[in-house]
Amino acid sequence: MGRIMKIIAEMCQNHNGKKQVLQKMVEVASKSGADICKIQTIKARDLIYWEEFEKFRPYEKEYERLKSLELSIDDEKRFVDVCYANGVTPMTTIFNPRDWERFNDIGYSLLKVSGYSIGKLLPELKHYNFNHVYISTSSKTLKELQKVKDVLKKHDISEDRYTILNCTCIYPTPLEKLNLQNINYYRDVLGFKNVGLSDHSNPYEDNLLSSKLAIFQGIDALERHFTILKPKETRDGKVSINPPMLTELSRFSRLTKEQQYEELNEFNKKQKFNHHYYRNRF
Repeated sequence: MGRIMKIIAEMCQNHNGKKQVLQKMVEVASKSGADICKIQTIKARDLIYWEEFEKFRPYEKEYERLKSLELSIDDEKRFVDVCYANGVTPMTTIFNPRDWERFNDIGYSLLKVSGYSIGKLLPELKHYNFNHVYISTSSKTLKELQKVKDVLKKHDISEDRYTILNCTCIYPTPLEKLNLQNINYYRDVLGFKNVGLSDHSNPYEDNLLSSKLAIFQGIDALERHFTILKPKETRDGKVSINPPMLTELSRFSRLTKEQQYEELNEFNKKQKFNHHYYRNRF
């Protein structure tokens, strides 16, 4: 069965500001089965203070670290070129709604909007030249998500041009907090056509079970933090998959539903996974 789901390898902060590492990440992700490679357009001055984060991540202390992760316009253009040369599509997360000129100049076709940026960025999407936008649900209520749909319709962005990514902003996300049941709710109740998962669970603890269950549910996109470094060498190491894990997710996504079910059922029998969400499905 051919796979139509997109796998997004989120480079996030795992390049540690080193351009050579970022290039290698793209090359390895492509060989491991990624369809999209994503970075974050980070500007320390824009992120120096977000009220939502201040309690657990004070940005005065974060400024220098964030500054070291900044990429210049030339760096991002190089990233885009390397992506296309390796057969993957480049994408970035924009935090500043005024960065549309930079986005368009670099030549991205895919854009991600974080849950914390929805209110600022969605009204500005008309300025961005994109083919598709991925929108995170992190920190958003169901009522707010319905408003997102209304705003997109108001700006004539068709449902074929955006995907809602179910996301829990806890790093790493405990399995009981993933809320995978939202995937069907977003489709069946809220009426979103394209729904995916931004998975921040610990892949070393659940053996990719959460991502595989979401794939089995028929998601349109799976976003996972990706690293070629050891988990302790990067801030997001605990929630990041490595190349063999990415290869495994790519393999699993290409199976038929019957094959996926058999593998998940067998895993459940061996692991005796005792969480109600998973137990009730097998």
